[in-house]
Amino acid sequence: MAPGPMIRFSSPCTLSHRALAVRLIAEACRLARGEETRDETSLAFDLRDPFDAEFVSAFAEIYNNIVLHAYERRSGDIELAITLAHEPVTGQVAMTVEIRDSGAAFDPSTVPEPDLDSLPEGGMGLHIARAMLDEVEYEPGPPNLWRLTKRRRAPESRPAPARASASGRPPAE
Repeated sequence: MAPGPMIRFSSPCTLSHRALAVRLIAEACRLARGEETRDETSLAFDLRDPFDAEFVSAFAEIYNNIVLHAYERRSGDIELAITLAHEPVTGQVAMTVEIRDSGAAFDPSTVPEPDLDSLPEGGMGLHIARAMLDEVEYEPGPPNLWRLTKRRRAPESRPAPARASASGRPPAE
């Protein structure tokens, strides 16, 4: 895949800055779809596309974990690097978000699988991210590095519907 330009973003990593980071990821998902912005003044973002909803949800879970666990709600910073890579033959796009933080490191293998039957209040973030993305990688630091990747399959081409003639009947074959 040929990588496209990299988008970089640095910000305080707090719950009050979460919406800003999530908005950036939602806009990057829009770019991965090749969709143009229709309204530059709109503050809303559209998560109807499953790719967008899954990536944004997974990112938000990892972001929350950094705030709550790595920084323990104290001040800290994150750096985001977003790359879109296009495969010209298949039309597939891979979106990768690298998140760097200087909070406390941890070992993801020590995070137990959640008991989904009990619907726990917490402890689901890493599980959700792994379920929604193609790849979730973590390298302890400093700085700690999260690498989140999801591939967007090329839209399937569908045959054009048969056009009706002036009489309203399909054309004769």
